[in-house]
Amino acid sequence: MISHPSPGIISAAISSFAAWRIYRRVRRNIGRQPFQPKRLMFRIAIFSLVCAAMICLAWTNARLLLAIGGGWISGVALGFVGLRHTRFEALDRKQFYTPNTYLGVGISLLLVARVVYRLMQFDGLPRSLNHSAMSMRSPLTFCIFGLLAGYYLVYFGGVFVRCRRLKEQNVPPLPPLPASASHLDFSK
Repeated sequence: MISHPSPGIISAAISSFAAWRIYRRVRRNIGRQPFQPKRLMFRIAIFSLVCAAMICLAWTNARLLLAIGGGWISGVALGFVGLRHTRFEALDRKQFYTPNTYLGVGISLLLVARVVYRLMQFDGLPRSLNHSAMSMRSPLTFCIFGLLAGYYLVYFGGVFVRCRRLKEQNVPPLPPLPASASHLDFSK
């Protein structure tokens, strides 16, 4: 007979995964980060798809559309502020960027705090209610998600462009070796 995992184990597994993802997101906003163009483009694509999905969910509700739009516009503005406070550098033929710790961590923790609040709010409700549908109908949640999405779309796009420019401008290619370099005699 196959036994199903208890709800406590499933809840602990989901909580552990969520805590790990939060740690990873916060960690990306602290200290010098290597420029990884494929990873940045993947993040931009994911945020674009999730943002499009959220807009589709809100399409029939003007309040939700205004909330996500207002959050997104605010996030775009904060993205430019974050780029202005980011340090870009090239070391050992590699590009790095150091994000503003407070801005990135603050925006990420704002979304985490909102999700935790919404989960706590629905914790005492009967299981017959659809928790996910109810939690998705809050304009404040949509606004905070729009803020996060706008910020990271602008920020990741700006990091990508600036690191590419840094690579083109400041990191000269190695000079070619002369054809006779293999025959040099250093014994003299």
